[in-house]
Amino acid sequence: MKVLFINKRKLGVTIIIIGLMTILFGLEKNFDVKLKFTALMQNDIKSLTQYSGLKNRLKYKLPSNWDCRVQDIFGDEIVYHSNFKSADGKINGFVQVWNLKGNLKIFLQNSRSISEKQNLYKSYNMSRININGRNGYLVEYIITKEIGDSYRGIEYFIEEGKQFCRFSFFVKDMDFKENMPTIFETIVKTLEYK
Repeated sequence: MKVLFINKRKLGVTIIIIGLMTILFGLEKNFDVKLKFTALMQNDIKSLTQYSGLKNRLKYKLPSNWDCRVQDIFGDEIVYHSNFKSADGKINGFVQVWNLKGNLKIFLQNSRSISEKQNLYKSYNMSRININGRNGYLVEYIITKEIGDSYRGIEYFIEEGKQFCRFSFFVKDMDFKENMPTIFETIVKTLEYK
């Protein structure tokens, strides 16, 4: 027969630590939601309006005070295209759905090679992401101009079977605010695509 000795003090400390970790995890999730809401409010975004396309297979939300215009696209690659612009004109972008022929990462690397022949990049970063259970890539860059303004591009490419959704946001570098990536991610997370 084995005798098991339990150190009540260590057991009590361990239980308290586990309890505190659980409480902090719950507060962190709540804080994250409030932080995103605050970022929206700081940029005068009071509500989001839902847009849909492709016979309601595509749904996403944009700030209600932004201008959004769907364009008819006729082609094999891009099957949906919608431009948007913030009320103050500082944020421009678009939402697209593409037919994917091959690997998304290779597609993005080829796109970068082509773009580098036409544009001068100050920085460029591509990272893997998961949005609402879907894999994809986040591409962030700054395009510089010899004359004129530099622009920041923040683009989300989200895979969906043999297609991908693209959310692109463009801001003049001088108008860029630190909370804008939080706003953009909040918008992208409204994506529903079947």
